[in-house]
Amino acid sequence: MAKKLYLYFTNEDEQPTTIVVHEPNQELSAAAVRSFMEKVIAIKLFEHKGQMKYAHIKGAKYMDKKTEILF
Repeated sequence: MAKKLYLYFTNEDEQPTTIVVHEPNQELSAAAVRSFMEKVIAIKLFEHKGQMKYAHIKGAKYMDKKTEILF
């Protein structure tokens, strides 16, 4: 099973944008994830079409994807 961490943000126009972390540390607390997301916003590194790509935190979640090989 492949677990991923989805970090949901909105840009300056309130449009949704996401960062996906493959094979994340599964022991991260909600506070640690929120702190990281706040740092992403604070450094203002990511810009798209003249707008900050990650401007506001919307949420975060872990997701599992189970793949079943038939043959």
